[in-house]
Amino acid sequence: MVVNLDSGPRVQPAQLWHKLARPAGHALAPLLIGQGRLARAKRGRLPNAPMPWSGVIEGPKALSVLGLGDSTIAGVGVYNPMLGLTSQFAKALYAHTSRGVEWDSVGQRGITSAQLLDHYLPLALDEHDDVDVVMLSIGANDAKNLVSASRAVGNIVRIIDTLHQHYPNALVIASSLPAFHLFDTLAQPLRSIIAGHAQSIERSARPLVEARRFAVMTPPPPNYPPGFFASDGFHPSAEGYRIWAGFALDYVAGRGGFAHLASR
Repeated sequence: MVVNLDSGPRVQPAQLWHKLARPAGHALAPLLIGQGRLARAKRGRLPNAPMPWSGVIEGPKALSVLGLGDSTIAGVGVYNPMLGLTSQFAKALYAHTSRGVEWDSVGQRGITSAQLLDHYLPLALDEHDDVDVVMLSIGANDAKNLVSASRAVGNIVRIIDTLHQHYPNALVIASSLPAFHLFDTLAQPLRSIIAGHAQSIERSARPLVEARRFAVMTPPPPNYPPGFFASDGFHPSAEGYRIWAGFALDYVAGRGGFAHLASR
C-alpha cells in the first residue's frame, strides 16, 4: 500500500549549533546532570497512566490505532489512560471518519529509540495482527541522553520500516521531537543543549521519514499554549494531549493522509 500524501513543508538542514550541541553537552555533563536532578526535585516525577492502555470507541467499520513510544505514549501526565495521546487521537479519528476505533498503546517512560526497537516494538508486533494507523512518539530521550544523531535517526527509520513490513497497509505518523527551547522549566544551558541536539536528530530524520510514502512526520509545534503541560512542566496534561492529538490529525488529514482508509 502506498499512501499518497501531499508534500510537506520544506525541510531545513541542521544548523551548526545543532551539530555542536552534543559535544557541548558532553563537555558540560556534570553541570547538566545537576540541573536535571534539580528540575526533577522541584517538580516531582509523574508516573505512567494506569493500565489498561487500550480502549474501543463503538462505531461502524472499526479502525485500529497503535500508539508506540516513550512517556507520551505511556500517558505520563494524566491519571486516566482515556486522556492520553493515543486515546485522544482515537477520539479525533472517530470524529473525522465517523468510524469506530480500537486503540492500544505499547511503550514506557524514559526509553530511547534503541530500547523501543529492541524491546517494545517486538512486543507490539506480537500483540497486533494488523493496524490502520500507528502513532509513533520517540526520540525525546535520545536528545536528552545525548545519543548520537546518526544512531537515533537510524533507529527511528528502522522502527518505521519494520512497522511497514508487518503492517503494509498502515499509515505511520511520527511525531516531531519536543520543542525543548520552549520548556521554561529547564534551566540554561541544559535547555539549549537538549533543544539543539533534538533539532539535529529531527532535521536529519524528517527527510528520511517523509521519503517513505507510508509515513509522515508532524511539524514541531509553534508554541505550547497555557495548560499544555502537566504539573512537572515537562509532560503534557490531558489538555496538552488533546491539543497534540488534534494537531496531528488535522495536519495529516490536510495532506490527504487518511484517504486510504476509505477502502478499508
